[in-house]
Amino acid sequence: MTAATPDVHTARRRYVVVGVVLPIVITLIAVVLMLVWLPEVPATVATHWSGDGPDGFAPAWAVPLIAAALGAGLTALLAVMVLVPSRDGAWGATSRLLGAVMLGTSVLLAVTLTWSFGMQRGLADPHDAPNVLVPLAVGAGAGLLAGVAGWFAQPNVVTSGASGPAAQAVGAVSLAPGERVVWARTTTMSGVAMLAVTAGIIALALGTIVLSATGSDSWWIMLGATLMVLVLACATFAFRVRVDRAGLTVRSSIGVPRFRIPLGEIAQAGVTTVQPTAEFGGWGIRIGLDGRFGVVLHAGEALQVARRSGRVFVVTVDDAATAAALLEALAERTPAEYPAASHPRVPPGGGDHGILG
Repeated sequence: MTAATPDVHTARRRYVVVGVVLPIVITLIAVVLMLVWLPEVPATVATHWSGDGPDGFAPAWAVPLIAAALGAGLTALLAVMVLVPSRDGAWGATSRLLGAVMLGTSVLLAVTLTWSFGMQRGLADPHDAPNVLVPLAVGAGAGLLAGVAGWFAQPNVVTSGASGPAAQAVGAVSLAPGERVVWARTTTMSGVAMLAVTAGIIALALGTIVLSATGSDSWWIMLGATLMVLVLACATFAFRVRVDRAGLTVRSSIGVPRFRIPLGEIAQAGVTTVQPTAEFGGWGIRIGLDGRFGVVLHAGEALQVARRSGRVFVVTVDDAATAAALLEALAERTPAEYPAASHPRVPPGGGDHGILG
């Protein structure tokens, strides 16, 4: 674990201002305005528009409630994703980007929801609500400007823990001619990440219940989002990592998604250390700002494989050194060295994790 430097402390404090304090203040102002206007709007207000005008409605009191839940929930979720993993001193451009995104999102939501709510003051029938295109356009523009300002308001701090694709090379494990070896491990998402994803699912489910109970026609959209996030969570909470004569296979515990790199495509296998938020912006199936792609479920040791095409694949897994050494050894073999049957063994360092075949 790397101690946080003064630069990282500064970056974290600035993130708190940009990505936590300002979004909460902006959300609070929006909610207060809507509560003040509540007696002036119809008991049921328009919440969704199409080309023909309003086509979705909800009780007026539900709008400030939803605004508060979205603003506070998203702020808390991103704060956990950024601030908890960075306690060990890792910081990168992705953490800075998430702070800017949170500020821009809070402005977008506040402007759009408050304006569309306020323009219904004095109406007797929510079907008469004006078009929402102007609030959407202004909200998007204000959110973009706020996000850019939030980016430049934070220092450009990149620590060694977020330095990118450098990996430690390992020597190929010694294999006897014709020997077959299989290495396998299960890697799971960190507890913090599981908690954050679960909290998001619960928030979406509660939103679905609220919209359904209030008679809004938009509840099915929220239900679809909830089910989609639930499926994605089940697909990314745990992966099985396997190295054998077929190459590297990384498969979700439910079978999909599945990633495979044949031995012929491997240029080099090595070991690296990954900080999910600083390098990849979170957990799951990720693409880093440096172009690396992979399965990033927790901080720490990871297997990094460079393809001959130049692309780099990363998977966070324990005992990555053994996996890399075995990949190096298998990649050096010629097809003639793969017999139909032989006596397998556990690779050095494999311990109980080796699966023989």
